[in-house]
Amino acid sequence: MSAIATEFDQATSNMSLYTFGSTLPTPTVTSNIELANDFYGQSAATYTAFSIFGSTEEPAESAEAICGAGKPNQNTAYHSGSGTFPENNEYVYSDNDGSDTPWTEGYFRYESGEDKFSFLVDSAGEVSNVAQCEE
Repeated sequence: MSAIATEFDQATSNMSLYTFGSTLPTPTVTSNIELANDFYGQSAATYTAFSIFGSTEEPAESAEAICGAGKPNQNTAYHSGSGTFPENNEYVYSDNDGSDTPWTEGYFRYESGEDKFSFLVDSAGEVSNVAQCEE
């Protein structure tokens, strides 16, 4: 119980699985609480949504390729940082449900106003090589 309280940043006195369950990113707790079924695979982590550009089927192989790709596919992705867009050493995920499914490996970009930024995502979803695209 104390480990769950720590993960969900809750008090360790008067602990209640029902209260903890209501804070899950994908709440499954209704009336009967089952520790394994309701909490397994869940995390208190929440991620920041952003628009990611590029193909998940055929990711770009270089920053130059994704920067010059015109208007590639746009999807919603989630990153581990608190800023608007991912930065180096943060992680990009395909969901926000605590399952931490990494984004597809390859080069992608995000757009902030008129500016475009390329970045590399590795097989674990870690971001590197964030750079502004040259026009």
